[in-house]
Amino acid sequence: MKRRAVLAGGAGLALAGLQTARAADPVAGKLTIWLGYGETAPAYRLAMPAFKEKYPNIQVELLSFDLHEYEAKLSVAVPTGNGPDILTLHDYIFPHYYESESLDVVPADLAAVVNNPKIIDPVFTKIASREGKPWGVPWWKGSRALFYNLDHFKEAGLSGPPKTMKELWEFSEKLVKKAPDGTLTRAGITLRLTEGSGGLQKFSDMYYEMTGVQILETGPKPGTVRVTLKENLDAAAGLLLDYVEHLHGPKKVDDWALKHDAQGFANGAASMLMREDWVVAFVRKNGPDIKFGTAPVPRGKAWGNFNFIEILSVNKDSKLKQPAWDLFRLLQEQKYLDNVLQESGWVPLRMDRDFSAFLSKNPEYKAFLEPIDGYVPWIEAPDVAYVEVTSRTGDVILASFRDASLLGNPEGAKRAIMKAHDTAVAILKTSDIYAP
Repeated sequence: MKRRAVLAGGAGLALAGLQTARAADPVAGKLTIWLGYGETAPAYRLAMPAFKEKYPNIQVELLSFDLHEYEAKLSVAVPTGNGPDILTLHDYIFPHYYESESLDVVPADLAAVVNNPKIIDPVFTKIASREGKPWGVPWWKGSRALFYNLDHFKEAGLSGPPKTMKELWEFSEKLVKKAPDGTLTRAGITLRLTEGSGGLQKFSDMYYEMTGVQILETGPKPGTVRVTLKENLDAAAGLLLDYVEHLHGPKKVDDWALKHDAQGFANGAASMLMREDWVVAFVRKNGPDIKFGTAPVPRGKAWGNFNFIEILSVNKDSKLKQPAWDLFRLLQEQKYLDNVLQESGWVPLRMDRDFSAFLSKNPEYKAFLEPIDGYVPWIEAPDVAYVEVTSRTGDVILASFRDASLLGNPEGAKRAIMKAHDTAVAILKTSDIYAP
């Protein structure tokens, strides 16, 4: 017993010595960061000198990819243990990495930040959490607002942006330009007539204002999804009829032949656009002569705006977890958040930071930065079938836009909406995430 005690004591001393030696060794290695939004890379680079002061022996590899390429690379690399140390996760791909148990536990101090409703809006905390426990740090958001061309509004005798969905259509009708043969040469509003998931998003913007819910809502259990079209069939069909009337009838305000989306607005080919904050920088660059303002999304029965977020998580397989979390701590500081806003146009999520100096020089961001009482932020239901369900359901909606036989045809519009509903339900059931 005595010899065992001596051996145990010796082993303890040896272990303590080894731990001391390891603690004294510098942390070294390569910290890898992959980005799907390369425009945020400057913030990481700006933080490198401060990071290197603490970790001089860590090499940082920062790679940017096209968003869809990034998502594809990540889906292949992470399950095989070859993914980056830092996972920058768009809200809709977050569930894939939570469900596969690929995420490291968020340290207590950062979890306290995420869970503080005065720092991060609970709407966004909920997306990055399961059972009240965050698995990442929501960092920045893209949110929707209405862009409007000031010169076009002045020309049409409109003194300010529309405040209701009814006014949105009425203003659109006043802002269009037509050639002598009736061909549309300028859209009153660009309606995102191409690309399924994007088209569904824009349709869902108006649907939310009319109903107070999204087309695809998170179910009782995170990761599950319920489809709300059937329970709001009259409202959805009414909205589809509004679209068809303004694409085919005498009230036509947009056309597939025109330049669309942000490019159409930047070219002056559209007078209004509902889009995210990145469009401010895009229009400045691609339409420098365009004078524009931004305003909250017009209200209907409800009033709110679409958001998506970027979540910073650490790969569970990373050998440099502590340095990765320390980098996240740095990126919460004002100067790095200022850089995200300045360089990318994405809005940092920290509500305890002050962006008034930026706003005073960039008033076009007012609709994205200033809190508005009663204006509800909403976010799409993140789920493992997100890409398929939004794309294929969106394709059904976009095909309905082209169907002139729906003009003044409520029953036909209801059938089209039910086809979209059934498409979404079938995909969600196949993925075993459908919530009735």
